[in-house]
Amino acid sequence: MSNGASAKRFFKSHIFRACVMAVVMFSTLFFPLVFAFPNLDSNNRSVLVALVVFSCVFELLIYIVVIQLTVYSKLGCAVRSFDSMLHGNTRVRLKTNSIDSTASDILAAVNATSEEYARLEQVRRSFVSNASHELRTPLTSVQGFLQAVLDGTIDECDREKYLKIALSETKRLNTLINSMLDLSRLESGKNPLIKTKFNITDVMHETAAKFEPALINKALQINVDCARDNCYVYADKEKIIQVLTNLVDNAIKYSPSYSRIILTSDIHDDKVFVTVRDFGYGISKKDQMLIWDRFYMTDKSRSPVKSKGSGLGLSIVKKIIDDHDEIIWVESNRGAGATFIFSLTLFNPAKHKVNVGKVIKSDDETSETSEITTETL
Repeated sequence: MSNGASAKRFFKSHIFRACVMAVVMFSTLFFPLVFAFPNLDSNNRSVLVALVVFSCVFELLIYIVVIQLTVYSKLGCAVRSFDSMLHGNTRVRLKTNSIDSTASDILAAVNATSEEYARLEQVRRSFVSNASHELRTPLTSVQGFLQAVLDGTIDECDREKYLKIALSETKRLNTLINSMLDLSRLESGKNPLIKTKFNITDVMHETAAKFEPALINKALQINVDCARDNCYVYADKEKIIQVLTNLVDNAIKYSPSYSRIILTSDIHDDKVFVTVRDFGYGISKKDQMLIWDRFYMTDKSRSPVKSKGSGLGLSIVKKIIDDHDEIIWVESNRGAGATFIFSLTLFNPAKHKVNVGKVIKSDDETSETSEITTETL
């Protein structure tokens, strides 16, 4: 550290302020009492002493105010910064009353922040470990099968079979990477919500129709039962489609053949509750809190069938619903199927904004531009 920086730091320190205050107090007491006090009569001496005492008290009050503004306020800002780091944009509940309480608040905030960073570091390590494992497994399979084909150790009649397995593993790897990228974009905030008005009933029917080949292949039936034919919600349509797609895909994956999947919607006050229910193997109470974790493979708790997935689908679902300030939960028992329920907000023209566009008329009609309000249906 340079001498200039050290001097600047000293002049801003509490020690320097205390030294200045001591010099001022000494001058206030020394000069009047040494030079003026002996030359005054008794009455004037009393007045001088009163003035000196008043000056000292006044200077002390000024010093306290300066310390409050310069020291306590900085400590209070530090406390609020730590609190903001821990709780995001929440209302600050900490108050700076004294140096002791402020120091206690800072100590508590630092400890809490340290614990939170330790937890995040553990999550990061776990994520890297799980991601490495999930990426390595399909790559190892693909490498092994392709090497065997090139070496000629696999019979000609079996080559197509093993090449199909390798292709399946590459598709799984591609799905895993895409899911990781989706989750990364969601958590980074680089893919913000674009809320519009849309019909959730249509989205539910379209999602069910999209899975028709998979349903036929597994001999499953899907029923869609909505509260209204036209039920408009205010949310990010593409992301809600992703939520429904992931939930229906999970339901198909863990449902036994010749069973049903039910999609329903119910309206309560200003909320729509969308339900995806299957009659599969269910989720134990112990595992229901784990299904939202990254790389948690639901086939370990729900089904004896070794279904291959990315283990990120429900993490993405939870993140999207949380970003909408909505709720999602699961109701299930082992062997009794699983029901996923999430909420959406009904569209209210008095509260929710709609897109504002411009219509530019042709030159032969008029050159004026008029604004209109458009609603995304």
